[in-house]
Amino acid sequence: EDEEAAAPAAEEAAEEAEAPAEGAVEEEEEEDDDDDEEDEVVEEGMNINKALKEVLYYANIHDGVVKGLKEVVQGMERGEVQLVLLAEDCDETRYVELVETMCAEKGVYLLKVPEKKALGEMAGNVRLDDDFQVKKSCAASSVAVKDFGEQSEGLAFLLNYIKE
Repeated sequence: EDEEAAAPAAEEAAEEAEAPAEGAVEEEEEEDDDDDEEDEVVEEGMNINKALKEVLYYANIHDGVVKGLKEVVQGMERGEVQLVLLAEDCDETRYVELVETMCAEKGVYLLKVPEKKALGEMAGNVRLDDDFQVKKSCAASSVAVKDFGEQSEGLAFLLNYIKE
């Protein structure tokens, strides 16, 4: 009788031991689900500003960025420019009209950025201090991209944004 009573007790103990193990597996699976959700959030976290920064960063590395009215217009006349960024807070209306007209004539994509100071920083018109923090930045009313450089997530996002 003692052996018969011990057998169900042993089975119950075995089931209890297995139950937490199953729960642990389920928790690990839930953690994996959380990781997948975080990856999705990162992918969804791309916006136009992040995409522009990334594209201009890689274009700058490959020497594919031109800044200023003269260089932008020359690049468009030569047919080298693929994308033009124009600041919405540009003071000169003639300047804005010229860039918009040339983009329309040459079939170049035109995107407007809210502030010329932010556009200048994205294009790399900055001075850095010893800690690589922005010490001084110079505004840019227009920036053109001749060479996108590397393929990146930001470039794919930007091209989809332009097509829409």
